[in-house]
Amino acid sequence: MRASGQRIWRVAALAALLALLTVASAGAAASAWKTVTFRGYAISVPRSWPVYDLSRDPSICVRFNRHAVYLGQPSRAESCPAVATGRSEAILLEPVGATAAGVPLSVSGGRATSFVAGNVRVVATWSADRGLIAHALHRRSLPAPVPTRLHPAREARAIQPRARAAAVVYTGSGFDACSAPSPQAMAAWGSSPYRALGIYIGGVNSACAQPNLTSTWVAGESAAGWHMIPTYVGLQAPSNSCGCSAISASQASAEGTAAAQDAVNDAQALALPPGSPIYDDMENYSRTSSNTSAVMAFLASWTSQLHAEGYLSGVYGNSDSVMADLVARYGTSYPEPDDIWTANWNDQATTTDSDVPSTDWANHQRLHQYRGAHNETYGGVTINIDSDYLDGATATGGAGAQAVPPPALSVSPAGTGVTTLNTSWSGSGLVSWQVLAGTTPGVLAPIESVPASGSKASIALRSSAPYFAVQAMGSSGLWLANSSTVVSPAHLLLFGRSVFVGAGNGFAGVPVGCYLTTTCHVATTVTVGRSTLARTGTEAVPAEGTGLVFFKLTASALRQLDRARGARLAARVNVKDVSGRSVSAPMSLIPFTTRGAALSHSATPSSLVRAVGSTDFVYARGAGGVLVGCTVVYACRVSASLTSGRTTIASTKPELISGDELGYLIFSPTSQGRRLLDHASGNQLGASLVLKSGGTVARAHITLVQFS
Repeated sequence: MRASGQRIWRVAALAALLALLTVASAGAAASAWKTVTFRGYAISVPRSWPVYDLSRDPSICVRFNRHAVYLGQPSRAESCPAVATGRSEAILLEPVGATAAGVPLSVSGGRATSFVAGNVRVVATWSADRGLIAHALHRRSLPAPVPTRLHPAREARAIQPRARAAAVVYTGSGFDACSAPSPQAMAAWGSSPYRALGIYIGGVNSACAQPNLTSTWVAGESAAGWHMIPTYVGLQAPSNSCGCSAISASQASAEGTAAAQDAVNDAQALALPPGSPIYDDMENYSRTSSNTSAVMAFLASWTSQLHAEGYLSGVYGNSDSVMADLVARYGTSYPEPDDIWTANWNDQATTTDSDVPSTDWANHQRLHQYRGAHNETYGGVTINIDSDYLDGATATGGAGAQAVPPPALSVSPAGTGVTTLNTSWSGSGLVSWQVLAGTTPGVLAPIESVPASGSKASIALRSSAPYFAVQAMGSSGLWLANSSTVVSPAHLLLFGRSVFVGAGNGFAGVPVGCYLTTTCHVATTVTVGRSTLARTGTEAVPAEGTGLVFFKLTASALRQLDRARGARLAARVNVKDVSGRSVSAPMSLIPFTTRGAALSHSATPSSLVRAVGSTDFVYARGAGGVLVGCTVVYACRVSASLTSGRTTIASTKPELISGDELGYLIFSPTSQGRRLLDHASGNQLGASLVLKSGGTVARAHITLVQFS
């Protein structure tokens, strides 16, 4: 009995231990995952995966060859590396109705899925672990990869090699980037030596999202004189150097045909017509018999099918892998490509290559990528690129269609702080205008959208951003055309209509905006009729910035203020920069008095707003105001609360402060706050100010002064 009891005790102990281990194991497994929520849609991903909020950092490159979660709409100003190939486990969650990310998804080994869940569009890719993505999306199975886009039935148009109906032979410098640059960036790069660029139109191993790449973009850049190098990143060698989805040796010919058909669909979606070249990107591989056999079978079908579709065949790759295999077959019955694009980073801007005989592809049929990923800057815009030299076939978009000029735009700031944009566009399908603004010409963000009424619009904005552009938008948020970036004319602004003057010393401060490209050096003059009450030397206000400038009334001006009816003196304040630009506005001079020592002050701004100045004023029988600065280009919706100790002096509902400007938040004191102000020592009440805007909080400790 004792032995049996011991066995029972041991079994029970072992069961308890196993239970503890199971719980510990489950806890460890749970801790390896984290939950990410976007617009109410939740996913679970490995804790090590980074999560990128695209609304917070528009420069984030949405690429699917790294483990990551992307939240929001890919920005047209994303900054991508020049080289990004292949797919890994990654997820994009973007708002339904946002312009599609342009992620090329393919049936042939697609390893990608896209579906809508509620108000979120999900795009997910994987390399080897489809189950991980299914687990992350809380689905037993994943929707089938998005099928190849079907185009209307078309007659096969077999073309002779070099029959370049729509292709244009371009000789000169070019570049390629993983994501097509924005129209603003392309305009800035008009000052570069390049006039050709590679665009990634699709393929199962294409890694970067393409928020800019549309038929309108292609037509617009073609009209601007750019030559396109359409590039398709299809299946790679069975044993490849990039860890990419690979060709199946037994299916190589069929996969090459399918890739060509998919590439033609991608090209036609971009209005790249028959006769255009499409270059297959075949990354480096070891020239084993299995690799060479599969790649050559794939590319033979690629070329044959492109010719059947009426397109030219191009191949990109290393001189010692795919180019060496193609050279070995040149002049045989092998269906060789029309053009080759050799990757040989020798820093030689030519199309000669010691590995490719001069007699092969000799009739303006060569491109050469001679330098790998690096940054270059033109017009203030930096892009990570590969450099190319071309003497071969390129494409232009908008076949048979007239290129529509981009929207015209003019910018007119007013002394009231309102900026008016006048725009027009002659294209069709216009539904609304989207206004973009920014602090640099290369990075603009949407700040407002207004319905279109006809081909012209006059849009009044609460923003003093230095750079503006507009986008013509179609139905369902489709981007149709983009204006050039326009610099806001240099100007000054005065904020508010009252100036509080110390009755004892005559000192006063005026809120000023400097919207010049260099620091403003301004002098202030205060007049009543023909009498000058104050005149100052120059004070500095930062370029594209705001601040306070100060003046001191003369003794006679103080006496005039003291005699003014109702303690209000109607004056005119003029601020003039050394450049000759000036602004003036009528303002009421209001005296105030304080006694005793000055109170302590502090300020902690947020990323959106800040408190301006250390003293704000409250009317003895009415409201008060706090001066606030909005530090971004779009209008800030700001609420304020003022407290002294545990007593709430005042709180406000959210109000708009114009972008990159100053403004007053008006408040009415509570009864408890009014009592504190009435009994404040020396007519000064220290108060804690909290400003809230867009989830951010700014704080300050200020002095409230009551005036009558």
